Amino acid sequence: MKYFLWCLLLMAQQGWAQNSESISDAQIANASGNPYLFKDWMDGVVYFKSGRVVKQFKLKFDCARNRLMLQFEGAAFAAESQVKGFVIYTAKKNKDSVSFTKGFPPIEKNTEDTYYQVLVSGKVTLLQLHGRVLVEEKQLVNSGNHTRLEEEDLFYVLIDGNITLLPNDKQEVLKKLPTQPAALQEFVAKESLRMDKAADYVKIITKYNELVP
Repeated sequence: MKYFLWCLLLMAQQGWAQNSESISDAQIANASGNPYLFKDWMDGVVYFKSGRVVKQFKLKFDCARNRLMLQFEGAAFAAESQVKGFVIYTAKKNKDSVSFTKGFPPIEKNTEDTYYQVLVSGKVTLLQLHGRVLVEEKQLVNSGNHTRLEEEDLFYVLIDGNITLLPNDKQEVLKKLPTQPAALQEFVAKESLRMDKAADYVKIITKYNELVP
């Protein structure tokens, strides 16, 4: 078991070095706000590219650096680069969960190693990128400036192998979804979708999958 943990720690350090993000550890440490999707360690499942499945870790997802954190026998470390995806259980009784995976086409600063939460699977896949940005706030006179971590969630669709960022404006979203625009426009109006939360994106992409021939 100790050898198993040592191997994981070694691979974790290698993976960490390969996936450095623009927000540094020091910046996060000096900022207010929570960099994690959930503050507490939670049960989950880790899937490796090799096909190996591991369930004995506690998991946290670091949104600020798009990084999976693992806890094993009191030791915490970043997941290795050979992780394919993971599931975090958000409730023990009914096993509610959130599922993340990587391997999607690069877009802007996102690479094939970027983790996305999969919200809808089908002909069109809906992905959510949980991010954090540093926001500088001016304090009282002579007290300096303060930084805080602010949530920045982005939504993408995967259509025919191509990934596209969805705007947070319903009319602009409709332009990205060309199939049966009249039916989709009617659905958006009926459901009063404003594209200001994840549930709205889930509804419109679920409906779109029903319309796609």
